[in-house]
Amino acid sequence: MTRRDEILAAALRLVAEQGLGALTVRAVADAAGIGPTTLRHYFPSQAELHEAVAGALMTSAIDDRRIADRSVDPAERLAECLEQFLPASLRDPTALGVWFEMHRMALGADARPLARALLAQGHRTGAAALRRWLGLLADEGWIAREDVETEVTVALALVDGLALHLLADPTRVDPDAVEAALRWFADRAIRRDGPTADGAR
Repeated sequence: MTRRDEILAAALRLVAEQGLGALTVRAVADAAGIGPTTLRHYFPSQAELHEAVAGALMTSAIDDRRIADRSVDPAERLAECLEQFLPASLRDPTALGVWFEMHRMALGADARPLARALLAQGHRTGAAALRRWLGLLADEGWIAREDVETEVTVALALVDGLALHLLADPTRVDPDAVEAALRWFADRAIRRDGPTADGAR
């Protein structure tokens, strides 16, 4: 592990233990057992440190699940991947509250740079993952290549909207409704007449 990796690992531990508000240059330097000057050699500004932490958090939160497993129905593969964009426990109001608080901290009147960086990085990481998943399904012929970018936009809007409605209208939009909506999106995105002739299948 490089010194930069060690600093980043210390920063991630700090966030896990004390929350986003604890992520300052001095606190991270102390957690890593180095001085602030050494930390700034690897992360010249607090903004760069925040961006690196945001990237590490988001990258670790999303994986490819079974998207490449052709023995599994393509819509099921896609829906399974999409579930990662929603709070870890859809039945836990606290988890949903954390999701909302992150958005408030990033976009509210008292917006915090780290929260904004996390949210922006999260959207970039999420969009990249969706392009990867949908692109793979397009390679197989299940999705039209020219539709991939539109599907990315719709998917991101869908998962954000579902999370918000889980908080605002839980009697109508419950976890079962969320799962059904994700499956609907995946089913709609997939060609049900089979892969196209030029799909690599």
